[in-house]
Amino acid sequence: MEALAWVIGIVGALFLLFRFPRPSLIFVGVVVAIGATVGSYFYVQDQLAKRKAAKVTGTIAYDLERCSSEYPLFIGIVNHSDDTVEKVSFSIEGRREGYSDPLYDSGYGYSSDRIIAGGDGWGNCWTLPRQAYGASEQRIARNPPETLVWTVKNIR
Repeated sequence: MEALAWVIGIVGALFLLFRFPRPSLIFVGVVVAIGATVGSYFYVQDQLAKRKAAKVTGTIAYDLERCSSEYPLFIGIVNHSDDTVEKVSFSIEGRREGYSDPLYDSGYGYSSDRIIAGGDGWGNCWTLPRQAYGASEQRIARNPPETLVWTVKNIR
């Protein structure tokens, strides 16, 4: 049934194109122009959002002097853009020095609705992320969190 609808639509469009070529081509041109305008708008908005996100950076440290053992990771977010950031989401990973596979990985598990003005920063203590997929209990036990290299990634 669905294929029949497509066939009828294509046949109808071809009939209109050959029976009324000028109005049909004008209509197609208008539809293409509207589509290009809408597509350009969304593309520009996406690029502006990516530029703004690229100017927001994060630092992380396992710091029991500043933080408690329940929330041992101090994460600082700095907004280097001129715009105010109303919400930030990010992921963190903990790796062994010189290795690429993480032992801890949050996915996109961290976010904050803290408003950060342009040029300002903010920091807070956070919990350890979950154990990374494929990280064995033995590797976790041999590499306590304070010995790992922590990184903030995918800041949005």
